[in-house]
Amino acid sequence: MNRIRSSKKNIYKYLFFLLLILNLSSYVYLAIKHPRFHVFFQRQIENIFENQNPPIGDYLKGIDVSEYQGIINWKTIKSNQKNDSLSFIVLRGTAGKNHRDRFYKSNYREAKKIGVPVGVYHYYRPNESSEEQANYFIKNIKLSAGDLPPILDIEKISDVQSMSKLKKGVKNWLEIIEQHYGVKPILYTYTYFYNTYLVDDFVDYKLWIANYSNFKTPLGNKNWSFWQYSEKGRVSGIKGPVDLDVFNGTQKDLKAMLLK
Repeated sequence: MNRIRSSKKNIYKYLFFLLLILNLSSYVYLAIKHPRFHVFFQRQIENIFENQNPPIGDYLKGIDVSEYQGIINWKTIKSNQKNDSLSFIVLRGTAGKNHRDRFYKSNYREAKKIGVPVGVYHYYRPNESSEEQANYFIKNIKLSAGDLPPILDIEKISDVQSMSKLKKGVKNWLEIIEQHYGVKPILYTYTYFYNTYLVDDFVDYKLWIANYSNFKTPLGNKNWSFWQYSEKGRVSGIKGPVDLDVFNGTQKDLKAMLLK
């Protein structure tokens, strides 16, 4: 009887390892044949190991928000600003060629009252015209002195064009925005996407890197300016989770980046 039970246990072990090997093989195949799957899987791994504790270092703290945070109580944020040690706030302004964040106008107006630098980012849709997206951002986003440079959020590959053409479009967006606002934009992405697709082509741009699982540095030995280290933070005045960030520098360094 014990031998039968032992035999069954061995069979279950073999089946488990067989399924594990098949799953890993399937992942390798999909990752090679379908980069989009690899990108998605990488983000899920980071989410599993996410920690809401701020990275160790002499960093300035900030948050970034969008319409997904709903209606924000900016008065509460202002009253708790010193306790929360907020040094900057970033807002989503636009997405693609035709979507303005539902709460952008009110968020920008109220965030400016907090007394810290405010930044605005554009979510880049890889299947749409870079020129149309840049022009839509310009049409809707009026920045002023004391704001952070415009920010481009690129984190997905395209279904309709090659990676080389996608990178050409991203660079086109950045150049159009720089010409209009008179300042070089900031580039936002996450560690895997940057190292896999962008690392050699955008060295002249300040980086805002999302990495939820590395708590020494989000990008190895490479330079970075901002680090989004969590998307599950809690801030008084905001219902639900919020993205948490740090700036890699001093108040003087942050001030030097701002629009004049």
